[in-house]
Amino acid sequence: MTELNNFPEAGHGVSPVGDTSVDAVLERLGNLQGLPVEQHAEAYSALHDALLDALNEDDPSAAGDA
Repeated sequence: MTELNNFPEAGHGVSPVGDTSVDAVLERLGNLQGLPVEQHAEAYSALHDALLDALNEDDPSAAGDA
């Protein structure tokens, strides 16, 4: 298997972080291997946006922000 950024099998066996929303997004990393390379940038962008949404769901500092 080809290494990605010196991590063999990148995107496989991602350890859960303990937040169900974030863990669900991270599980999608395994799907990248099946995508054509030209679709990777779009997939990473979608994963980035999904992680931002998941991380901002429970942001205690956002409750009082105006």
